[in-house]
Amino acid sequence: MSQTTLGFATFPLEHLALGLLVEGPKHGYQLYQEYEELFRAIWKVGRSKFYAALASLHTAGYLDAVTEPQEDRPPRKIYQLTQSGHERFLKWLYQPVTPMRAIRVEFLAKLRFFTLLALPNPEQLIDAQIEVCQRTLAQWATASAADAHEDLFTELVHEFRQKQILWILDWLHNCRVRLLEIEN
Repeated sequence: MSQTTLGFATFPLEHLALGLLVEGPKHGYQLYQEYEELFRAIWKVGRSKFYAALASLHTAGYLDAVTEPQEDRPPRKIYQLTQSGHERFLKWLYQPVTPMRAIRVEFLAKLRFFTLLALPNPEQLIDAQIEVCQRTLAQWATASAADAHEDLFTELVHEFRQKQILWILDWLHNCRVRLLEIEN
């Protein structure tokens, strides 16, 4: 199996499918439509890839599926989370993301689920992500100091990374404040 198909390392497509089933069973086309509506702002995926993710999740035991006959149409599959699928989703949801480029897609998807499902403690995820970012910033600062004056390009790369992570940290603090305002 590939990294993206149940290794859950490259992109959380499988996790997104699991999350869309938290509120109850749905058929594949309905899931894809919800995915398009709710997540297209952060990532686009084709229908065939989405259906392949559902099939992989079913094969791995994270989803149950029943076939439902339809009048004048082929039967459709109705998917439902298994207990292990629900546990897998929640474990993923509260884990901070790495590498930093994963914040642009995966972290945003996690925040989306907190608001969509009215899940408790989004600050737990945000605080954990802030810690990861602070550790990463410290590592990059150390690398920058070690490479100091190596060449202009290397200095510019280190400067870019450090400014980027500082911006992300500022944004995370802002997210925390705004999400807590919604909860109260």
